[in-house]
Amino acid sequence: MSPTIIMAAPNGARKTQADHPHLPVTVEQIITEALACQKAGAAMAHLHVRDAQQQHVLDAGLYREVIAGINYEAGSDLLVQITTEAVGRYGQQAQIDCVKATEPEAVSVALREMMPDDGERSGSGFYHWANEAGIHLQHILYDLRDLERFIEFVRLGLIPVQTPSLLFVLGRYASNNLGEPEELDPFTAALQKQKSFAPGPWFTCAFGHLEAACMTRTFQQGGHARVGFENNSKLRNGQEAEATSEIVAQTRDEILALGKKPASAKEARQLLGISSGKS
Repeated sequence: MSPTIIMAAPNGARKTQADHPHLPVTVEQIITEALACQKAGAAMAHLHVRDAQQQHVLDAGLYREVIAGINYEAGSDLLVQITTEAVGRYGQQAQIDCVKATEPEAVSVALREMMPDDGERSGSGFYHWANEAGIHLQHILYDLRDLERFIEFVRLGLIPVQTPSLLFVLGRYASNNLGEPEELDPFTAALQKQKSFAPGPWFTCAFGHLEAACMTRTFQQGGHARVGFENNSKLRNGQEAEATSEIVAQTRDEILALGKKPASAKEARQLLGISSGKS
């Protein structure tokens, strides 16, 4: 049985400690929480870095500090994924520059931000560069149009795909939607029908208190989880979690209850086609 990956998302781009007092915002807090999440069962950590005002920044120096603190100073093999999220502040080139300056082991990229209608050529160049540099890309897809565009770009050779890693977003901040389990079904149905590539590991994240129910549906359909304070801070029982590591532990227990096995960081790399740790 193939193991199931838990990816922790402990802070995100928009929330601050005004939203939750234990949201990690400093380099030290982010490192500490990422390591706690691994101990609770996470194989990966999806991390954002913040400035002194707790604002999301695409700062390669801060990203390198976090990665070094986890993988070198703490000696953890946790797979660290940075993000290029724009949050209305960063353009395509700033996102590209951040990844090139950081050279992380893995990065998540929103297709609609990296491949806007007027920037497909530049976006394609970035995807090919990352592939050649051995940086694992996860493609964030918000709706079926995003998935259809992704499939078409792969067909046209604009996006190179060896082990495609996709993240389906259920609910989103911009429209204040609550992610619901049924939102997953159109994504998986469309993915099964496409013929441009062999589907690789896919993940879901879900905004709001139904996150746990969305993960159950994800596991039942063979997917992997991204959970944590970026999208939700409620446990399945409705109580507020003290930290993302609590949500990770809950997710680990759900995987075990379904007769599945949580992936280790080494197994996550194997599933995602990552040959070895770069960080």
